[in-house]
Amino acid sequence: MAKKNPAELYLLSLESQQSRISMRSYLNRAIQIISGEDSVNKFDWSSLTYEMVYNLKDTLSKEKKAPDTINAYLSCFKGAAKEAWRLKYINIETYQHIQDVKRVKGSRNPKGRALSIKELNIILDHCMSQDGLIAMRDAAVIALTYGAGLRRSEAANLPMSAYNRKYKEITVLGKGNKERINALNDRVIDIVDCWLDERGREPGPLFVRIYKGNRMTHDQITGQTVYDIIIKRYKEAGLIRMTPHDLRKTYATNLLENGEDIFTVQELMGHASLDTTKIYDKRGDKKTKKASKALPL
Repeated sequence: MAKKNPAELYLLSLESQQSRISMRSYLNRAIQIISGEDSVNKFDWSSLTYEMVYNLKDTLSKEKKAPDTINAYLSCFKGAAKEAWRLKYINIETYQHIQDVKRVKGSRNPKGRALSIKELNIILDHCMSQDGLIAMRDAAVIALTYGAGLRRSEAANLPMSAYNRKYKEITVLGKGNKERINALNDRVIDIVDCWLDERGREPGPLFVRIYKGNRMTHDQITGQTVYDIIIKRYKEAGLIRMTPHDLRKTYATNLLENGEDIFTVQELMGHASLDTTKIYDKRGDKKTKKASKALPL
């Protein structure tokens, strides 16, 4: 019987498919740093020591990785180490020493930005002005990703049944299998309806793959597809650099600027921690820029 892999067991314990993809990438890179192997499946977990974890932390620090990034590496590696102990690859003393490796203190300014309403309209108008089903779908993806503050994976995984046209809302299944219902504004509704006029209203994925020649399938798009759509369309529209997650940041920032309290925004974003919601608040960027420009000289 083949030996179980601690890393694979740890990844299986994660509920989010996107988290599994991200953590696998972290683990593969960590294994490369500490052993020279290029995959968790090639590493001899019985050789794991706490000194390796210190080496991992030191190497990432020398590479100037952000504290949050280093801590993400440490967190997933400790998770795999826990499974290695459970499978008796390492003893309890080694496991405890690994768990004792401290997190990195400090923070960096979060990347990304909040888009202006003008920019949002430019990218949506660009998509809506194009011919074909792909452009119509892409407009709906972008409108809904912003209009409901969705993560890429959340947008990709939406079923048709999640969209409630009558009550103008969308039901989202987020991280930790937590469900939330977000209201949608009229323009988002109009754009999604235009897409559904083409897609049809039958059950299945809300957003489907479309091939050249406007050949529509019943296959669900992926989080990577959402990423590719947004990157492609912002470039075509001539906007300055943005990422898909900037739409989510813009959603949070605009809610806060409209006077919504941060606890309401936390609920709408599907955040377990209020501290996470605060990271998405980009209102301070405008205030600090305004203050600096007003400095007399």
